[in-house]
Amino acid sequence: MKKFLYVFLILAVLVGGAAWYFTSFKMDIMIKQKVEQAGSASFGTPVSIGGVQTSIKDGSLKISDIKIPNPSGFRNKTAVTLKGIEAAIDYASWDIKRVYINEPNIVIEEKGGKTNFDVMLERLNQGEQVPVDSPDGQPEPVIVIHHFRMNESRAAFESESMDRYSDLEIDEVELSNIKGTPSEVASVIAKAVLTEITKEAATEMLKAQARKKYDEVEESAKDKLKDMFGGEEDSGN
Repeated sequence: MKKFLYVFLILAVLVGGAAWYFTSFKMDIMIKQKVEQAGSASFGTPVSIGGVQTSIKDGSLKISDIKIPNPSGFRNKTAVTLKGIEAAIDYASWDIKRVYINEPNIVIEEKGGKTNFDVMLERLNQGEQVPVDSPDGQPEPVIVIHHFRMNESRAAFESESMDRYSDLEIDEVELSNIKGTPSEVASVIAKAVLTEITKEAATEMLKAQARKKYDEVEESAKDKLKDMFGGEEDSGN
C-alpha cells in the first residue's frame, strides 16, 4: 500500500509539474509568438518582445520590452519601445478585461515630407500585412478586449527637412469592446495609436514649417536692413 501511494505521489508531482510547465512556459511562448506575429502584421515591421509572463491564478498577463522597428529608409532603428503591457484576462474563456500600455518611448522621424508613422499607417490602411500563422491550420480565435488604454506619453520629434528636434505630447488613446481575431484586434489598436501619433506629428510639422518660415523672413529682414543702413564694415565711418 505504501509503495502504491509512493508511486501515485510521484505521478501526481509529474502531472502537476507538466501542467505548471505548460501554463508557465508553453503558453507564454505561444502568446509571445502570437503577439509578435499580430504586431508585425499590423505595423508592417518585425515587432520583437523580450518576454511574456502569465499567471492563471491572478488572471494577469505582462509583456515586457516590446520594440517596433522603423520602416526602411529612416535613421533611427526603432520607432516605439514599450517597457510593458499589462492585461487582466479570464483564462477560462480568454475574455480580456483590460489592456494597459505604460510609458511608451516614441521617436517620430520626418524625412522627405513624411514621418515614419505616416508610412506605417499607410501600410496598415493598404492592408500590407505579414500573414499570421495558425497552429494545425485552424482559424484564429475570436477575442474581445473590453478596455484598452495607452497612457499619455512624450515623443521625440526629428525633422530632416526642417532641421528641427523637439519633444511633444501624445494624448491618451482609449478604446472599448474591440472584437475580432488577434490580428484584427491588433490592427484596430495599431490604427488608433498610429492615427494619434501622426496627428500630433502633423501639428508639430506645421509648427516647424512656421518656425522655419519665420526664421527665413527674419534673416531676410536683417539682410535688407544691412543693405539700407550699411553693413558692419561701414558702421564706423
